[in-house]
Amino acid sequence: MKEFQLAESFLREFFNYEHYSNAIQKARAAILSKNEYQEKWQKISIAIKERNFQPREPLSLVNHAANQVLDENSDNEAYVWLDKLVYNLEMQDVKVDEY
Repeated sequence: MKEFQLAESFLREFFNYEHYSNAIQKARAAILSKNEYQEKWQKISIAIKERNFQPREPLSLVNHAANQVLDENSDNEAYVWLDKLVYNLEMQDVKVDEY
């Protein structure tokens, strides 16, 4: 499955109409407990870190899949949100760094 589709599905499942910190906690738990989510997350995080999405895809992921509001509707701002997502999901403690 293409990384965009994986990310879209992942964000819809955990973030759509969910408070950010609750979504982070649920996603962390799923990644830690299920190989399926570990594999998906690895592909998604690499795509984010390497900026492998097409123009307008990062914005679509944040605005539509995760249903989150950005300060500025741009791919650059979407990558700020996505980078924070990677940071929060890969942290080992229970703290969540809010967007």
